[in-house]
Amino acid sequence: MRKYLMLCTSLLLIVLLTVTLGKEGEDMHGGLIEGQRSAVAMYNETDNSFGMAMDKGDALGVRFHATTEFDGLEFYVTNAFIQRSVMQFDLYEWKGTYKLTVSGHSLVTLEATRFARNEWASFSFDNVVKKGEYLAVLSGFDGNVQLGKVSLDKENIALYFNGFDMAGALRSRINYIHTPTVPFAKLSKAEESENVNIVRPDTFVATDGLGRTVSGYGEVGDVREGKYVGMFFWTWHASFSGTVPRNVTEILKEHPDIIHDYNAKQWGGPNDSYFWNEPIYGYYNGKDPWVYRKQAELLADAGVDVIIFDNSNNVATFIDGVKVLLETFAQARADGVNTPQISFLMNFFEADWSSTVIQLKELYKEIYKPGKYKELWFYWKGKPLMMAYPDKLNPNDALEAEILDFFTYRPAQPSYTVGQTRPNQWGWCSVYPQQVYKDENGNPEQITVSVAQNHNDKRGLTAMNGERVFGRHWINAKKDYDTRENAILYGANFEEQFNYALEVDPEFIFITGWNEWRAGRYREWCGVQNAFPDQFNDAYSRDIEPSKGDLKDHYYYQLVSFIRKYKGVEKPESASAGKTIDIYSDQDMWEDVKPYFAAYGGNTFHRNSPGYVGYNYKNTTGRNDITGAKVTFDKDNVYFMVETKENLTPHTDPAWMRLFIDVEGQNGPDWETFEYVVNRVNPGEKAVLEKSTGGWNWEKVGDVDYAVKDNRLQIKVPKSLLGIVGEKFVINFKWSDNMQNEGDIMDFYVNGDVAPGGRFKYQYASYELYKESTFSLGKVITIVGAVLFVGLAVLSGILVVKKRKK
Repeated sequence: MRKYLMLCTSLLLIVLLTVTLGKEGEDMHGGLIEGQRSAVAMYNETDNSFGMAMDKGDALGVRFHATTEFDGLEFYVTNAFIQRSVMQFDLYEWKGTYKLTVSGHSLVTLEATRFARNEWASFSFDNVVKKGEYLAVLSGFDGNVQLGKVSLDKENIALYFNGFDMAGALRSRINYIHTPTVPFAKLSKAEESENVNIVRPDTFVATDGLGRTVSGYGEVGDVREGKYVGMFFWTWHASFSGTVPRNVTEILKEHPDIIHDYNAKQWGGPNDSYFWNEPIYGYYNGKDPWVYRKQAELLADAGVDVIIFDNSNNVATFIDGVKVLLETFAQARADGVNTPQISFLMNFFEADWSSTVIQLKELYKEIYKPGKYKELWFYWKGKPLMMAYPDKLNPNDALEAEILDFFTYRPAQPSYTVGQTRPNQWGWCSVYPQQVYKDENGNPEQITVSVAQNHNDKRGLTAMNGERVFGRHWINAKKDYDTRENAILYGANFEEQFNYALEVDPEFIFITGWNEWRAGRYREWCGVQNAFPDQFNDAYSRDIEPSKGDLKDHYYYQLVSFIRKYKGVEKPESASAGKTIDIYSDQDMWEDVKPYFAAYGGNTFHRNSPGYVGYNYKNTTGRNDITGAKVTFDKDNVYFMVETKENLTPHTDPAWMRLFIDVEGQNGPDWETFEYVVNRVNPGEKAVLEKSTGGWNWEKVGDVDYAVKDNRLQIKVPKSLLGIVGEKFVINFKWSDNMQNEGDIMDFYVNGDVAPGGRFKYQYASYELYKESTFSLGKVITIVGAVLFVGLAVLSGILVVKKRKK
């Protein structure tokens, strides 16, 4: 027994000594060889390197933790025009985030010029820099500069592209005054973006313009792991915005007789773009960051995991638009938006697979190989997803072999009716009941859901303006159209397909689509004269993105509801106990109030972008950037608080900081489900609470107290004015700043700022709405695990006793 005790004591001392030495080593960063200079690589020198082209507006950042003094850094240049090569170097002390770091003072600023290819560009400092954590930034590129890079990460070195994490490492060296035993210390944990709170969009509530309530936790339950939603997305507006847009729905309202008249002058020129209707953001250019930011938030709020770009026509990748989207989505993520990730769908038919190779090479060189925006890559089965046929990639070509190995391929079956014809194939569009695409074990891996299909029972594939096309209001079960009044608004086709997808319950649902909008026009196609193959008008189109026409945002909330049924949602956070708030207090009386209803910051930047030919878009209505809100109550009052990113503008500004309130259980008149509004009329000494008399018609209920301090607005509303009795109530609410079109809820998509977006509302319940089940799955697993643990412990004890007895 004594031997065992001595052995255990020795082991414990060894462990303690190891930990102590390890900590000392970590603190001291290892030893030094004094006075012996060294140039230490900040990348793995055995990795294969390549040249990464730098555009004028690009910035590359290298974060490192130097373990001793240094006086320079070097970067390997693989290509440059020596006569005009330029790049700027800045060195910053690391401050927790990239954005915060570069907003501070640069310790060193240098410029390199007239450097040649295949040599090191050196930046030597006048003064020695002490050990510590730093960020080196290269920018201001000119002269076709390409920098050496490797694909694999380097331990304790972080790389950034335009402020966002980047995979791999830059071929760079640090010039140490002394030679350290440990070249780089561990990097500090990068902080999340400053002052960004977690937005929980699947806890938002909403009622669409047709009176349909979006599914919530009570209907769909907890989040289901391993369920993913992809959305077909079009970046081609970056290219086609050089054409004239024609609104088919509006043209046919005036001239219904020209539907099959190819030569009618109302159709314009042969190269025009034919929109089924006008998008909510106008005929936008595919390089408009303002639009991409709006789309990022809508798709994130819906629960879409990945947008898959349509590159199914020849060699086009619309890379210019893709780059703007990636940068905008990355910034949105930094602002707290859980944007979808990205992937690509390429050519369907074997005759075009050589074009697919060209596309793959371009995307690999521009995005994937350099590691740009890696956080936006959608992975499937361990690798980035690519919906492409890889058959024409040559495994004997070094680059093509690299591409072949880099992605998980799920090529798309073009047919709406045939189904899977090879392993690892997916679909993109199918008629009901949709084809099911299975994995190698025969399990449903993927299914498609589409809003409408350019297909009919007579000939199959057809133009969208053909006979009995499966439009938005088609119901396959009755082989006919929905005959309800305004049937195209309700999405019977979409509903039928999604219900079947829910029944199949695969790992991945691919939805067609979001924002195709435009179509070409042909004299004849698939037997249809004056044919519009993929999009036509409101009834015969397949986009979900809101429009300025009759469809508005109805399909968006239908989408949200179905995704929640498929994926489940988070349980809403319970409210803390009610408390009295002194809205005039200098103390923060809201600190312990829960939940915090977070909103997306950083989305009030102004718009200034050309659209399609003849259109230019400016929007300067972004003003107060709403970042979050809270609610609490006491015996007599309900208290509301809202915060903005910067100090609030004067309360005399037009349409200033309005609070819309929906008290559940009240069945009287309302505007878009809201019975009450505060600040529709600008406040003076008091704020004005009004009640809807039906639509955007309001009557005063009473004056209420409010207080503004810096970036916070607080309002105290007597319960009696809201018709609330007792302490159990549910309020749905939203904040709006700078509405432009009074009474039009679609204004919430384009002007000022709203929290939450669109028709969504925050829900505050003064009591526990959803109590946990006594025997939830999680509890059962916990109990079983505990029983097994105790059983194993008892069994181990018995074995030890028996061994001792021997």
